[in-house]
Amino acid sequence: MSRGTSTTDVWDAFFSDFYLRAYAGEERDAEAETQALAAARLSGCPEGGELLDVPCGFGRHCVPLARAGYRVTGVDRSGALLDEARRRAAGERWPKFTQADYRELPLKDESFDAALNLFTSLGYLGDEEDTKVLAQIRRVLRPGGKLVLETMHRDRLIRSWSDNDWRLMGEGRLLLEQRTFDPADGVAQTTQTLVETDGTRESRTWSARVYSATELVALCRAAGFGEVKCWGGFEHEPFTPDTRLVIVATA
Repeated sequence: MSRGTSTTDVWDAFFSDFYLRAYAGEERDAEAETQALAAARLSGCPEGGELLDVPCGFGRHCVPLARAGYRVTGVDRSGALLDEARRRAAGERWPKFTQADYRELPLKDESFDAALNLFTSLGYLGDEEDTKVLAQIRRVLRPGGKLVLETMHRDRLIRSWSDNDWRLMGEGRLLLEQRTFDPADGVAQTTQTLVETDGTRESRTWSARVYSATELVALCRAAGFGEVKCWGGFEHEPFTPDTRLVIVATA
C-alpha cells in the first residue's frame, strides 16, 4: 500500500534539474566520498569487486567508488541525474550507468558482490513497492553479498522535528523546507522552495514514507534477505533514536 506517498510523476519532476540545483554543489562532495568509501568497506565488497549503487543519482557516491578501484554500476531512473553522473565520471571505464526504475533492475541474477542504497533513497513508493525494490537488489546480489542501506528513520525524524527550515546550497542558493508528518501512516510531506541568487523561486512538494528501524528490517526480510543488522553509522556505531540508520542486510 502506498500510504499516501507521491506518484512517479511527482518524483520524476523532483529528481530533475531542480534536484541538481539544490543538491549538486561541490561543498558536499567530500562528505559523500567519505560516506561512500565507508559504506563499501562495511559491505565487505572485495577490492576490485562488483558494486551496485542504486539509485546512484548524479554520481556523488559511485564516481569516487570507481576511482577507489571498485567496478561500480550506477542505476537511476532520472536521465538528468545520469547525465550529470556521466559528466562527473569524465569518460572513465567505471562506473557504468544504467537508466531504469529500481523496481525492475535490468541486471543479471547474482551479479554483484555488494550493493549500496544511501542518502535516504527508499520510502518514495510505499511499503509494497519499496519491498519490490529491496527484492530486486536481493536478486542481483551473489549469495552472502550485502546491501548497505543508509537513511533517515522515524525516531530521529520525530526527535529532531522542525516544521520549517532553510539552508544555503551551492552557488549561493537558498533552500526552504516546510514539512508535515502523519504519525499514523508514517508519511512526511515536504515542500522545498529553491530561491536563486536573483530572487526567483521554484517549488516542489512530495510525500515519502519514513520507516522505523523495525519496519525496515521487516521489509528487508520480506524481500528475501537473511541476516539484517542495524547500526548508527558506517563504523559499527550503536544505533539509537538520535543516529541515522545504517542497515546491513545479507543475501
